[in-house]
Amino acid sequence: MNVLLLMIISLASCEEFEPVFTGKYPAPEEPEIVELTANTTIAELKAMYTSGPETITKNVIIKGQVTTSDKQGNIYKSLYIQDETGGIELKLGKNALYNSYKPGQWVYVDCNGLTVGKYNGMPQLGYKDPTGEYETSYIDAQYIIDTHVFRGPMAEPVKPKVLTEADLKNPDNYGCYVTLKGLSYGNAIFCLFYINPNLGNAAKKDNSNRVFLDKKGGNWGITTWAMSERKFTENMEKGLFDSASAADNSFTVAQLRKDGKITPTANAVSQYFKMGAADVQIRTSGYAKFSDLEIDPEVILGKKTIDVTGILTIFKNDIQFTLIDLDGVKIN
Repeated sequence: MNVLLLMIISLASCEEFEPVFTGKYPAPEEPEIVELTANTTIAELKAMYTSGPETITKNVIIKGQVTTSDKQGNIYKSLYIQDETGGIELKLGKNALYNSYKPGQWVYVDCNGLTVGKYNGMPQLGYKDPTGEYETSYIDAQYIIDTHVFRGPMAEPVKPKVLTEADLKNPDNYGCYVTLKGLSYGNAIFCLFYINPNLGNAAKKDNSNRVFLDKKGGNWGITTWAMSERKFTENMEKGLFDSASAADNSFTVAQLRKDGKITPTANAVSQYFKMGAADVQIRTSGYAKFSDLEIDPEVILGKKTIDVTGILTIFKNDIQFTLIDLDGVKIN
């Protein structure tokens, strides 16, 4: 690969939620609208991934309509597009993509030179990660974006597919804009937080620096969609996480908290819901504008169910679901 390209490609790909600037950006220039001829469907592109990441070295052009917006901060440096055969994440590596890519807008992608990869089973289209840590990295150099991703005309927004429980494990639905109906609260969460989130990558991910709140502990008293830094601090100081330990069992959270050794930060939370017998993790960023909003108490108590609309994803064979905003939650 050309050395200059290696320098301008992002050298690290962070799959965790991170801060998203949700202030006011200057109004972007009106983009040039183009129309290209796609020669490959999204399903055909995803099928090019067989035993590992596949870097495209031929003329492959896909098109799809934008189904997401990062305006509420729960989608990070990516957008999802969808055609009649499926959906996929485009890892563009930019914030405030909602200014340039509107739900319903057609997008054409020249895939020559890009890489189809997966993150724990979830298909993505980006650049090959030169570090080898991930299968894809963000296409965050503007020149590369401008020569591979083209904005097309606006059209009616995609209508969500209404899925049944049996549809959840169908790979054709991963990355698609969908509605799941009749979800009941599962009284469980998953949350990973770091004792010191400011360490270098290897030290940060060492088990002595990680704490996992899993569903064995119920919902750990977390009844919001996620936790901002303020909410995390509040919950920690209440002692809600005291019985948890560092992943290597070297310390309990109670010890670390009393010694002032935990650095507060915003945290993503996966709230578990049930769709029939299936677990669905609704994953929300601590930086989302709605992160600290309480889930309806009657939903928590099991008196009401919810319908959700957003993006269906997969993580290590577990069903995850990404909300775009709280308009995607309907209480029954």
